[in-house]
Amino acid sequence: MHKAIFTPDETKATLTIERHFDAPRAKVWAAHTQSELLEQWWAPLPWKAVTKTHDFREGGHWHYYMSGPNSEKEWCFVSYSDIQPEVRFSGDDYFCDDEGKKNDAMPSMHWKTEFLEEAGGTKIISTIVLPSKEDLEKILSMGMQEGYTMALNQLEEILSK
Repeated sequence: MHKAIFTPDETKATLTIERHFDAPRAKVWAAHTQSELLEQWWAPLPWKAVTKTHDFREGGHWHYYMSGPNSEKEWCFVSYSDIQPEVRFSGDDYFCDDEGKKNDAMPSMHWKTEFLEEAGGTKIISTIVLPSKEDLEKILSMGMQEGYTMALNQLEEILSK
């Protein structure tokens, strides 16, 4: 199993995540852009991602919640921009309510995820830009690294099938 590399940069309020998958780029891309596949890995177990609406295109969005083991619902919204199929996509990501209204008490993030062909598979590089160093510290203290590592491990398992 490959390991995710997390590189926080407090001076730029960014978090970069790199991970190799032993799968073709088209398959890794599909797992990041199709809600029926995202739901299988995006939330760390025992949580599960559940889609309310999904429209993967520039100007489109993914409105979903992560369902917890005690019936918790953590709503999130991603608005997509700058999509280059099987190369990269960007989007703004934030916590919200079931109607998509942003929760200003939680940090918002701008994600750019790149998909690079590598020997024997695909490398993804996700760069997350936050509004401030404090917001970066907040998402890390919330368990972002641990949760996303679990999710990426789940993705690796799905891609191996």
